[in-house]
Amino acid sequence: MIPRRRSPLTTALTVVALVFAALGIYLNRSKLGADSASESNSSAGGDEGARRAPRVRVGGEPRRVRQLRVSPEKIDLGTLSQCRPVPPIEIVLTNDGTESVQLVGWIATCSCVVPELEAGTSIPAGGFIKVPVHLHPIGLGGKSQRLDFRLEGNARGGSVRIDYMVDTAILPMPVLVVRPDAVNTKIVDLERLDADGQFVAEKFTIRGIEPPVAKFVESLSDGHAAIEIDFNAIDEVAAAHDHRGTMFQWERQGAKERWKSMELTIETDCPLCERLRITVRNR
Repeated sequence: MIPRRRSPLTTALTVVALVFAALGIYLNRSKLGADSASESNSSAGGDEGARRAPRVRVGGEPRRVRQLRVSPEKIDLGTLSQCRPVPPIEIVLTNDGTESVQLVGWIATCSCVVPELEAGTSIPAGGFIKVPVHLHPIGLGGKSQRLDFRLEGNARGGSVRIDYMVDTAILPMPVLVVRPDAVNTKIVDLERLDADGQFVAEKFTIRGIEPPVAKFVESLSDGHAAIEIDFNAIDEVAAAHDHRGTMFQWERQGAKERWKSMELTIETDCPLCERLRITVRNR
């Protein structure tokens, strides 16, 4: 059989039909992709919008803000010594919030920093209180301490940083005396230092101890002395103390209150350190 030949017109029409069919498929797929993307974006936008939708307070109540500001935020005390009184320190706690705040406590980087503040103290909105801070310089060299205040729920309520240098003509060893676990006495060595913090063999004599809760032990050589602290004697003095003054710092344990730390003053005949102040801690 002889095959039939297609006319040029038939061939052209066939090609055109195929082109239009392909173009239609392409357009349909593009529209479908655009619709899907649009739906996806709309859905994502709806979810994001739901997440970002601002919360509306019931009844139009104003939002309550609790904010405690400490001023100053940084204090530089210069050079301090255990042989000289520490200048008074005072900070101001201001409630910048819209409701009253209650101070539940404080945290310091060193037990040598103690604010004169009772736990449970409240500050009304817009109000402020002045807080004395006691600092007991110990050791030698540059120091930087931080004092944080805590609100209800242990929320942070602001902080103050205190920077200072410590030098002393007589250095106690250990620099911080802590009550031992097994015995009730502690030997503290006293060492004479020069302006550079180096030992100097210069004799000095202990003239007195206040309160009388320690006794002079001996001077092993020029530039050295030693005392023995009696913690039972400190307990007796604390029991009779009226909680006024700065000699003792107190802490509450349940229904009882006990002394946390105290300042022991040693009088000497050293012209550069006539009154040496030592911090003693209870365990």
